[in-house]
Amino acid sequence: MKRKFKDFRPSEERLDTMAPDMSDDEFCFEALKKVSRSFSVVIQQLPEELRKPVCLFYLILRGLDTVEDDMKIDHKQKVEWLNTFASRMNQEAFTLDNVGDTQDYRDLMKHFDKVLREYHQLEEKYKVVITDITERMAFGMNKYFVGEVDSYEDWDDYCYYVAGLVGIGLSQLFIASGIEDDARLKDEALSNHMGLLLQKTNIIRDFAEDLDGDRLFWPKAAWNKVVSDPADLQKNEKQGMEVLNSLVVNALQHVPHCLNYMSALKNYDVFRFCAIPQLMAIATLFELYGNQDVLIKNVKIRKGKTARYFMSDMDFQATESEFRTFLEKLYNRSGDKTIKDIINKIEQRNAVGV
Repeated sequence: MKRKFKDFRPSEERLDTMAPDMSDDEFCFEALKKVSRSFSVVIQQLPEELRKPVCLFYLILRGLDTVEDDMKIDHKQKVEWLNTFASRMNQEAFTLDNVGDTQDYRDLMKHFDKVLREYHQLEEKYKVVITDITERMAFGMNKYFVGEVDSYEDWDDYCYYVAGLVGIGLSQLFIASGIEDDARLKDEALSNHMGLLLQKTNIIRDFAEDLDGDRLFWPKAAWNKVVSDPADLQKNEKQGMEVLNSLVVNALQHVPHCLNYMSALKNYDVFRFCAIPQLMAIATLFELYGNQDVLIKNVKIRKGKTARYFMSDMDFQATESEFRTFLEKLYNRSGDKTIKDIINKIEQRNAVGV
């Protein structure tokens, strides 16, 4: 069965132009479409009780991320803004002018008071979660503003701060709403895996784009034994594929944990909210493995596959089957022992009925 969707396309008008004629609520959901169309779709399909808290959670973290990403901001000023972001948002509905590296982000921050006024109306049980995650994420942003991602442990730690915390916060919002109650959702380590799979997929995919922007989030430990400069991976296909594939396999090791997490979800719309990005991640990793184009350009899955995930009524069994299909194809292509071990872990989990 195909699901029916509203038109979730953002208006062609700028947020800044639209803002004066919009209620705060309308602005928040239009801003969501501007800064993340895919998340806009799945957020607006959530149960009504969760829709606004999750929307505001996303926009507030996007606001924090906009401050962190803007290289025009003086370092001392940026540290202060990041450190005080959570406390300040609970005290006032503030705005930040000319902050952001794209127009949509600048418009969001210019009218950030609209987001915060809606946030102030949330029940305390939601605000507590959003405040805690915002504070923890700001700490991590400051940590890696001056630090580097050297080891695989650093990579996990960096991804925890920028994405794992999002998974943890979402789990806490699900539980706070009363819509979900499985004890596994209280396990921060399990929720962290959901964020790490998504973030690592994005980092692996964005290699060429990040390199062009004079930044790199591939852990140094993955490439420094074969090249002294990561740009050299673009010149040597064998070395480039060796590093790329090792990172893909590392990301795939989160899959059994993600499936365990998703099997705990009882509400169908909450499940789809979580499953669709994960399905897109595994499909993307499948496309990235052994693909030399990754070293020179951004590689994405076909729009048709993305649309199929958004439009389908996949339950957990169908989702798990899709994951296994990708893993088995990758194993048949590569013969990689770690991928086989991942498949075995999924089979073992099913055998004991977890």
